[in-house]
Formats: sequence, structure tokens, C-alpha cells
Amino acid sequence: MIDNDADFPLTQEAEDFLAIIERRIEQGLAHHPFPDGAWSGFIKLNEDGTPYNPSYDEILRLVSGWFVKKDNKFHDVNNLQTTYQAQDLKQVIVSRIKVLFPKLELTNKDLKDFFLVLLDPPISNANPERNIPVWSGHTVSLPANTQKISFRDGVATVNLWEYPAYRHTKSVKGTAFDAFLAYVIPNEAERVVFLNWLAWSLKHEEQKPRWAVMLYSQKQGTGKTVLTELVKDLFGVSNTSRINGVSQLVARFNKEVLQHKLVIVEEIEVKKGSKEANQVKSLITEDSTTVEAKGLPSSVESINCAFLMTTNHLPTWLEEADRRFFILNFDHEGYNNGGKDYEKFVGLVKDLKEQISTLAGVKGIYDDLMARDLSEHNPMSLDVAKHSTSLMRELQVLTPDVVKEQLREILAANNIVFFTSKQAQQLMDLFAKREANSTTHLFTGLGYKKNRFAWGGDKSQKACWYLPSAAPERGEVLVGGIRVPMALHLEKVDNLLSTPFQRIDENSLTKQRQHETNDVGTVSQFLRVDEDF
Repeated sequence: MIDNDADFPLTQEAEDFLAIIERRIEQGLAHHPFPDGAWSGFIKLNEDGTPYNPSYDEILRLVSGWFVKKDNKFHDVNNLQTTYQAQDLKQVIVSRIKVLFPKLELTNKDLKDFFLVLLDPPISNANPERNIPVWSGHTVSLPANTQKISFRDGVATVNLWEYPAYRHTKSVKGTAFDAFLAYVIPNEAERVVFLNWLAWSLKHEEQKPRWAVMLYSQKQGTGKTVLTELVKDLFGVSNTSRINGVSQLVARFNKEVLQHKLVIVEEIEVKKGSKEANQVKSLITEDSTTVEAKGLPSSVESINCAFLMTTNHLPTWLEEADRRFFILNFDHEGYNNGGKDYEKFVGLVKDLKEQISTLAGVKGIYDDLMARDLSEHNPMSLDVAKHSTSLMRELQVLTPDVVKEQLREILAANNIVFFTSKQAQQLMDLFAKREANSTTHLFTGLGYKKNRFAWGGDKSQKACWYLPSAAPERGEVLVGGIRVPMALHLEKVDNLLSTPFQRIDENSLTKQRQHETNDVGTVSQFLRVDEDF
């Protein structure tokens, strides 16, 4: 009986041969048909099993789509920055043809005639399917169009969109993506809307969705980057533009960004009513815009981008019931700096990364998305009345920020820079009844941050809100330029809360403000500056 796991000594000849193969793999030459037979490529076969040998015209048509020429230089359509002179180009073409058709035999005369037609044809016999075309210098993005070159007025334009390689593979199904998404988007209705947006945008790549998805979290390490990386893989790395902030998106030379099918905008933060805010909104909804590339005149071109955005800043710059943004709250207890579900979340991320580490795994997710029923999905208009997330509803409640302004006044007047989460909810209750998690977004909008602290000899940490200027550490906070024990400052907050405030109804806020000078029961009369700190 032969032990299949046993190690058999190799001859020196075999070891030398393996060393050659290993070297060629490292050099990227594993598929080149060397004369010694060390070749690991695949040969296209005819139906009868014989090697496929393309016709002369077929090879010309194939090769003429690999390059374009401009200013006596030849550009690779897959990397327009790579240029060749004619003699170098011939060597590159021969090498590629050998890899594609290793059994094809071309004599020197065959090659001479071939390159005469391809590179230097008679003007009267110019044929865009046999000759390398003249390039206009322009590029376009034509998703779902597999042809790299398109023609207008006899001049070539290069299509930047590339068919993702994983779509050529067989799929491997997995459950990691479903489990991850169920954790970061626990609300099933919200998860369905996101998946439908993603599925439609992939299925109809030649069209443009007229609303974007925004992932918000106050904390870091909540999975926003993991999800955007997966979405990038689904659309294709070469078809994705990833930028930080909106400056590149709305800049003068923004053509390169907008020529990608998927545009990921990270850490988006703009001012309400600003020029940048209006520009971003227009890019999401409009079919075309004025673009400009360096060295070329500006032009009005179609844009079919799908926008996926992330932010750690509450998007208060959006108008109430804005139909251009589907906002998902990615805050959860698995964040990377102390969440109670940290280990569970790490496991979910690990499983997802393992699932998408292969082309087959990505293809499995893609196939599931393609199978979704999109009959109820409207890519052109987001029904915010029907599909608002919990975060979107909270933002709507906070508009026009009357409650925020009332809180801003009382906190500033009393120099409150630090308070517990329990006290935060109590402060909120002074003004209006809100959902418990509304405090997160309200106090974030006021410039406060959240973390856990211990003080007064008690080692147990409590969740607290603080202004960055307070610099909380070692049981103290900075108040008015003086370091004060946390316990003493929290006592000050308790004293403020013990004042018999009248609960204010949202509908009466404006009315009450009008009577501040006469009504002793109004909030303004309870605003006081504590001289102790």
C-alpha cells in the first residue's frame, strides 16, 4: 500500500525544474509558453478537442482593442499612463498572443504583415477593427459595456469601466455576510432597503440611483469600512472611487472621481445650507454635470454614480425628510474600543473577510443579490414616510433644532462640560419627551463626546458625556481653566436638575420664548451661572 502523504526524494533534475517554475510564477510568467514545456496556462479548444487557432482577422480585431495611439505613442487601454514606442509594442503584443494562443504558429513574415496592417495601414484601407485607433484623449465610463473602445467621429474614446473578474467564476455560498449585516443593521426593514439599493445598483449598472446610502456612527470600529470594502469588491476595484470628505467630489478637477460607477465618500461633513451641501445633493440626483480633467477643457457629461457615504458626524446639514439619503445608524455594542459585544463582532468580521477572500465567495454574495425581488424598490425616489430609519426619524424630530438650542443655552450658561448618561437623559426630559437613544444624536450635535470614566476611588466606569475642552482624566475635568473633581462637577449638574423646571412641550417652545420676560416659569429664569467653578 502506498502512503500518499509520504515524502519521496526528488531528483536534482526535478528540483531544478521546480525552481524554474517557481521563479517564473514570481516573475508573472507562469502562463508564458516557454519552449521547455514549463507552462501552466489553459488552451482554448475547438469542439473536436483540437487547439483553437484564430483567424488572421480575429487576432487583428482582438489586438486593435488593446491599445490606442496619440502623439506617436501607444497607450494601454487598461492603464492609459503606460505608453510604448512602436518597436516595444510589437514585443508586448507577441508575448500576449503567445499566452492566449500557445499553439499558434506565426512566421516572421506573418508577423511583419500583421504589424503592417495593425500599426501602419494605408490611409485608404483604415479599419477600426484591424488597426490600432487614434485616441481623442477622452475617457468615459460605460458600465455594463464590455468594449474598452468606442468611436465618435472616427476617433476613439476609452471606456474606463471593467468587467469584475469575480463574475467569471462559479459562486460559493456562505452565511457570513448575512450574519454580519443582521448585526450592524438589526432592523429587518432597514436591512431590506439597503440590500435592495445595492442589488438594483449592481443589476442596473448602466443606470443611476437617485438616492444615496449613508452609514453613521459616533464610534470607530463599527464595521462601516468593512461593508464599504465589500461593496467596492462587488462593483470592482477599478470601478470604484474612494475619497475622504467632499473636497475632491466638488473640486474643479472632479472628472476622475465621477467617472467611477461607485463613489465612496468617507467622513463626510459639510455645513448646512453651504455650497458644498447643495453640490453633493445635486450630484446624487442629476443625470449630468460639468466635469473637468487636468489638461482638458470642461464638458457636460453624464454621470451614473452610485454614492455610498460614511460619517462620524451627525448629518444635521440635511433638510427634514430629505429624499436623497438613506441614513443607517452603525453604532452598536461591538465597537473596537470596549463594546460588550466586541468578541462577537470581531468573529463576525473575521468570518465575513474569510468569505470574501476568494472570488468565488464574492460571486456567491453577488448571485444572491441578483436573485432579489426588486419589484417594490424605487431607485429614483426614496419614500421617507415609508422607509425612514430610526436615525432619520430622530433627525426629523430634532428639526428645526429648538430643543438643541434650549439645551445649548442652559449648558453654556451653567458651564456644564461633563455629565453622566443618566443626567443627559434627565436634561433632555427638562424640555421634551424623547426616545432614550435620541440623547446620543442631540448631544453629539452640541459638540459633546461620549466615553466611560471612573472617579472618586470607584473603579467601576460609567458612561459620560463631555466637551473635548474638558479634557477629562484622573477623576478631574477642566472647567473655566481650572481642574475640578468629576464628582464635584456632577453634583453641580444634580443641583441644576433639582431646580423645579417646568417640562416644555415642543409645540409651546416658541410661544414660551415670546413670554420669557413676563413668565416667571419659563426656562430662561432658571438659567444661572454657578460662581463656584
